[in-house]
Amino acid sequence: MATATRRTTARRTRGPLKGRALVAIGLAVFLGVATSVVWRRSQGVATQRAINRILEETRTLRAQQKTLENDLRMATSRRRVVPEAQRRLGMIRPAEMQTRFIATDSGAASVVADTLPVP
Repeated sequence: MATATRRTTARRTRGPLKGRALVAIGLAVFLGVATSVVWRRSQGVATQRAINRILEETRTLRAQQKTLENDLRMATSRRRVVPEAQRRLGMIRPAEMQTRFIATDSGAASVVADTLPVP
């Protein structure tokens, strides 16, 4: 019978992390950092798009506001109101013969228009 020889392998004493474990942890950390950088940049791009959309909407609304203010100014101008009042309401501007100046106690003169028809 042959005697079996035992191989006694000396166990290597390893520290907590060596070799492949360190490489795996390093790759995992790199992957995490790279993923967070890509996510942050994509969030920044999305935010910039939203800001650009809001700025464009603001410019559009300001232009619309100016247009509406101009329309309001034109609609309330005396040049438009007087003919429209004459047409719709039959109002007329009193002639000089129909206007009287009445002095008040304070000495200021006020204008009173008679409602008599023009002869």
